[in-house]
Amino acid sequence: MVFIVDWLSHLREHTESGAAELDLTDLRAGDVLRVGTMNTLYTLRVLDADRTVEMQTDRADRPSGQVKIVGCTFGLSSTIRPNHLFCGGNLELSFTQDGVRMTHTTSSIRTLQCLRRTVE
Repeated sequence: MVFIVDWLSHLREHTESGAAELDLTDLRAGDVLRVGTMNTLYTLRVLDADRTVEMQTDRADRPSGQVKIVGCTFGLSSTIRPNHLFCGGNLELSFTQDGVRMTHTTSSIRTLQCLRRTVE
């Protein structure tokens, strides 16, 4: 049996459901994101407007250090929504390890929290 998913309709339903969503273009240096997935808690401190972040996790088997947030994928597809994170989607990150460009895609996002840097 083959299942065909209309991703555009699926994304539209998600958007209309009111699920938590974060526009990454609103982030500023110093902001901190906490992204809780099914398996891991990611803490991402924003370094610049290019979505480069310093990442820490609660698991030793996950990437850490400086990474770039690419956006959010939906389900097990490569369909990506750049510049956004949303509950139910999968956080996609890129980084360089030993001179090789790598991509890490998380399990489903369960919680999103953004702590804004205070302006001095």
